[in-house]
Amino acid sequence: MDFENALKTFLPAQRREPARMVSLDPSIPGCGWSVADPYHLPIEAGIRAERERLRGKSWMVALIERTLDYEGIFEEVRLDEGFDQLLRALNRGRELLTERSDAAKALHPKWSWGERRVRWPKLTRVAGQPVHCLEDFFIHDGVGWGNHHIQVSVIALPSEPIDRELIDAIGADSELQAHFRKVGGG
Repeated sequence: MDFENALKTFLPAQRREPARMVSLDPSIPGCGWSVADPYHLPIEAGIRAERERLRGKSWMVALIERTLDYEGIFEEVRLDEGFDQLLRALNRGRELLTERSDAAKALHPKWSWGERRVRWPKLTRVAGQPVHCLEDFFIHDGVGWGNHHIQVSVIALPSEPIDRELIDAIGADSELQAHFRKVGGG
């Protein structure tokens, strides 16, 4: 029995329409994101909520956290607080890095410190200002099966807080969409 006949035998005959993809370009012009309908709704709601929250601020603290262990690879992007002053944003960035690195050390107390220099965010300037990358935090299990990497940056906000330049700087599209989905209630 060939594969197609096996599928017909074991799977019920259903005709499913392909998912309708919805462009998120109206929300973030030029982003190039498409999401299956209706999963775009919480992402769009999250984009609107983040724009409102960050509107009028000059700087934003952003975090990317990557974990590799026997369960898989997990990556999370978080757009933290917005600030009017760079110094306050840098202080919050250091505080966030300490919070997340302490949590990672508590979760993996026997792991070793390591050196990891991955460029994030992907752009060095946003809204005409330099991106301020804080010190990376990286621990690993010593055998290559597990590691935890945290990076925090302070990024200038454009006049429209969530735009293509900011999206391009952060770079982790699916993780950023997950952040917006979470904020938007999805």
